[in-house]
Amino acid sequence: MNIEAEKGVCLFAYNNEQIDYINLAVLAAKFAKKHLGLPVCVITDEGTYSWFEQSNTDDDIENLFDYVVLTNVEHPENTRLHHDSPWTEFTAPFQNSNKHMIWEYSPFEHTLLIDIDYFLKTDFLGNFMDAPGVHMFNNAVNLRNDHPHFNERFLSSQGIPMWWSTVVYFDRSEISKLFFDTWAHVADNYNYYQMLYNFPSNLFRTDYCVSIVVHILNGMVPSNAIGNFADQKMVNMSQRDDLCEVVDQDNWIFLSNDNEKNWIDILVNHKGTDIHLMNKRSVQRHYDKLMEISNG
Repeated sequence: MNIEAEKGVCLFAYNNEQIDYINLAVLAAKFAKKHLGLPVCVITDEGTYSWFEQSNTDDDIENLFDYVVLTNVEHPENTRLHHDSPWTEFTAPFQNSNKHMIWEYSPFEHTLLIDIDYFLKTDFLGNFMDAPGVHMFNNAVNLRNDHPHFNERFLSSQGIPMWWSTVVYFDRSEISKLFFDTWAHVADNYNYYQMLYNFPSNLFRTDYCVSIVVHILNGMVPSNAIGNFADQKMVNMSQRDDLCEVVDQDNWIFLSNDNEKNWIDILVNHKGTDIHLMNKRSVQRHYDKLMEISNG
């Protein structure tokens, strides 16, 4: 761990044959810089970063990421089923086994870790960049402002509440260190905790890891040590939704798919909050327009 700056944003990006994660990280970085004005660090591997250098100009390479951390991690097999609308499915590796190592990777004293499909449209998260301890979202809504599926709110039918690792803020306090040490322990013993907490075993999810960490730490540290961004709800676009049009910086139009009747979609005009765009292919279809408004 080598602290080089007071505050900043970190992103993980490991490409695979189906999803250009470093391409999405470019967008996420530009939106983060636009709304928070903070430096950005990307954590990636040599192959992904080599592709980034080949597909961008020298000026872009110099300006998009302020820090680059190259990792050499053997990710265990973790194949995920993805959707692009209700009617298109594809599988791709999901390389997230080292996410808890952000404690070592981050060059910042105060770090905001965001997934590459989380887009900052506001400066809301900037209000927490001096906060003590760890913050994550523990409440989410879909594009219609409804609760997501039950299995996105609890780990099992009688299980503990879900916390989301999509956005994690942390400082360099002892409590933050304990949080990441416990996360590493849960990740290293994932099969045991799957049996103990009875969550689905077909995919390694860091959301499950951090949910268990919070449950464990609740009996060990002050109750406010793990914050929830002032109880703000995270807005999720599901993989079965589609991004139809990016009108301008704040006016994005979606087709929101009905959870129970997947042949029904409604148009939703989304404004005013940051958003988790889980349908990554839909983001790629609007890449040029999103790049344009990120520069505006």
